[in-house]
Amino acid sequence: MKQRDLLKGSITKHLFRMALPSIAGMFSFVIFNFTDTYFVSQLGDNALAAMGFTFPIIMLVGAISTGISMGAASLLSRAKGAKDFHLMQRIATDGILLSLLFVAIISVVGIFTMDPLFTLLGANSETLPLVKKYMIIWYGFVVVAVTPPVCDSSMRASGDMMRPFIVMMICSVFNIILDPLFIHGYWIFPKMGIQGAAVATIIARSLGMIATLSFAHFHHKLISFKYESIKELFSSWKGILKIGLPSTTVQLMPQLLRSTMTYLVSAAAGTTAVAALAVGTRVESFVTLISFGVGLALVPLVGQNWGAKKYDRVYKTRKKAIVFAVLYGILMFVVSIPLAKPVSSIFTRNVEILQYSAYYLWIMLAGLIGLTITNWISRMFTTIGRPRWTVLINVIGTLVIIIPLAILGNVLYGYIGILLGVCIGQLLVGVGAIILSKYKMTPDTV
Repeated sequence: MKQRDLLKGSITKHLFRMALPSIAGMFSFVIFNFTDTYFVSQLGDNALAAMGFTFPIIMLVGAISTGISMGAASLLSRAKGAKDFHLMQRIATDGILLSLLFVAIISVVGIFTMDPLFTLLGANSETLPLVKKYMIIWYGFVVVAVTPPVCDSSMRASGDMMRPFIVMMICSVFNIILDPLFIHGYWIFPKMGIQGAAVATIIARSLGMIATLSFAHFHHKLISFKYESIKELFSSWKGILKIGLPSTTVQLMPQLLRSTMTYLVSAAAGTTAVAALAVGTRVESFVTLISFGVGLALVPLVGQNWGAKKYDRVYKTRKKAIVFAVLYGILMFVVSIPLAKPVSSIFTRNVEILQYSAYYLWIMLAGLIGLTITNWISRMFTTIGRPRWTVLINVIGTLVIIIPLAILGNVLYGYIGILLGVCIGQLLVGVGAIILSKYKMTPDTV
């Protein structure tokens, strides 16, 4: 697991070498979530619905955790490029402490607001007790879900992609093993129903937390409580939040777009089209694993070279990323033409749903070029400490371009129009991101 010097050598080789473990790790987490849903679905419709009500809260906490992680990764990668190891320790350690502070607030507020919050989300007398059984455990041990992303991001920012992959595999493998044992009560384990899903997740995440803290401390020496003054702690938190808060806002945009699409599709074509949307989204999530993995690999490569003032390598990385995004998008669109229906049939046999799902994949994968470019350039802006442009690209792009085009498409062509509106919007935002990066991704701009 020798770390290579990212300040020299082939940019393309660095990107693909670092992206592969992240892609594999994200794939394992997709299986992680699929396993949870599969075993809970065996408990009946109410249990599955209860699990659905927990998703918005878990995703919100995940967005906050990701924001803190991105803030820490941005600062730490640049500190590594500048060879400031003390600052690297401060950012990693203080990022963990900041996540613990958020955990304390989330746990206390969450436990005391379960009834009104989940009732507001739509839980009824049958599903609310099940939601509370799951969330009381989740809230009580949410620390194990929030800590690993911060540690993993710190290690990735240092250029180590393998150890975060190991952590993700530990979480996924143990969750897959423990889910049926605790949910259905196999062997010597008690039958706990939906609570068993929460227990399995917490145990698996706990093992992941132990692993990631061990790697960060014993291998990378990133965890240290030796402060020159208490001001260092608050300085770290300020720097992390300066990037982390905008990043959290950006993380919420895809959820807003997805909710809007669901509402429009439901009104335009009914529940069959909504089911197709769910199928298409699930297939699309596998396609975007590669782009997400490359996005994670961009952070250490761009951050370390920016911190070392090797701006020419950052510009080359940007150009190569744009070219790869275009080629990958074209490839996925071409592949989707013959495979959209066969792949969708894994999830449903309904002919009408299959047709709607095929339309979704053909059109949305045509817009994958713009989505990938937007995501990667956003990562680069965040990494070099320019989160305002990340917010501009994503928030303005979603609210002013993509959603209005989806609404216009709905008025003109219904279901197909909604998809075309989102596709065209993503392509336009991608072009805008390229133009913005050309002028604002320079050391003499802010």
